[in-house]
Amino acid sequence: MRITLCKYEVTAKETALQTVNNGSLHFLSMYLESCEQAGKSKGTVELYRFHLSRLLSYINKDIYAISDDDIYVYLYNYRHKRSVSNAYLDHLRIIFNGFFKWLVKKRVLTSNPVDSLDTIKYQKKVKKPLSAEEVEKLRSSCQTERDLAIVECLYSTAVRASELLGLNRSDISFSHNDIIVLGKGNKERITYLNAKSHIHLKNYLDMRTDDNPALFVSSKSPHERLTRRGLEDIIDRIAIKADVKNVHPHRFRRTSATDLLNAGMPIEQVQELLGHKSIETTRIYCTVNQEAVKHNHKRLMNF
Repeated sequence: MRITLCKYEVTAKETALQTVNNGSLHFLSMYLESCEQAGKSKGTVELYRFHLSRLLSYINKDIYAISDDDIYVYLYNYRHKRSVSNAYLDHLRIIFNGFFKWLVKKRVLTSNPVDSLDTIKYQKKVKKPLSAEEVEKLRSSCQTERDLAIVECLYSTAVRASELLGLNRSDISFSHNDIIVLGKGNKERITYLNAKSHIHLKNYLDMRTDDNPALFVSSKSPHERLTRRGLEDIIDRIAIKADVKNVHPHRFRRTSATDLLNAGMPIEQVQELLGHKSIETTRIYCTVNQEAVKHNHKRLMNF
């Protein structure tokens, strides 16, 4: 009934020509600008722009007139036309909620229409870290010193892919075995090199003949800074050769965090290393419960 009735609106008869209201797009531009100022990545801002533009275009109402029914119907139709998962749909709801919550905060609206929508439930899949055997297989499948340095650096430092690609040679201190990383929100943090990453990263840099300040560059001249696509291609190639499934840069980050927790590092220190604002994010992110229980059971029951 809700879906059916939302197609109709009872109003006084209007004879004037109807025009599209672009006021909502003005508020969207302001919101996206505030996201950029808050340090959201370019990719995140563009994702917000894409989905919010589609929502506002579909509803095509003045921002003050958008109701919870409008958003409900949009999500309902989106699910059935595109056959997306509940997890994806709830992610859209979260994006919409952020926008309307900001409008309330700026006193453009008095209430958030997304507040009355229930969280879209879905079964959360446990994202497993790489096993010690899989990490070793990936190491053995690297064919160049650069690729091995990338694998070791991802595992040792637990940096995000974007952070790795933004690193410069000058960010590395081999004497202290640390790296200065520019993370989300343009916040700097320090992460560390283990013995293997130190050796292979130094070997890679010593072999380079270019003068590009970037830490990792393409293998072919003119040796430009490695791109996201380039990094993903390298990891995919290594994973295929190693016969390890579902390998991507972020899985190294999850693996190193989980391994550090299992080895006894306090979760507060893992949070600092990862650059998480909330410790709850670290708990969810690391799948610490199952992995730690399994690790400690194996260690403590060995008698």
